Amino acid sequence: MRRFAYLSATALLLASTQVFSQSQQELVTGSANTDNVVNYGMNYGQHRYSTLTQINKRNVRNLVPVWSLSLESELGEQAQPMVYEGVIYAANAKFTVAVEAATGKVLWRTPVNFDPASPRVVC
Repeated sequence: MRRFAYLSATALLLASTQVFSQSQQELVTGSANTDNVVNYGMNYGQHRYSTLTQINKRNVRNLVPVWSLSLESELGEQAQPMVYEGVIYAANAKFTVAVEAATGKVLWRTPVNFDPASPRVVC
């Protein structure tokens, strides 16, 4: 059974590699497609910059939250969330979670199995 689960997970990973792949140029300079943020910091340089102009200095004060979600970790979050095809993927020391960006609906959540001391050391 374990071997089957391992092979299934490996097949799923290999099948999804094509879906999530970016070109080398996009990884270095950032992708023009801001709908999908699939690498940390928007590019290898981690500039965290978007060319979107819908939010600016004049209208940012009008933003209001439309949903919120507790990720249930007293240790804080581990990394920048990723976004792909309208789904936010986030991880912390306890869970990895997929959330529908438009509604905040949790699509799935799975526990991680870190040694309890490791998040304090790593982060």
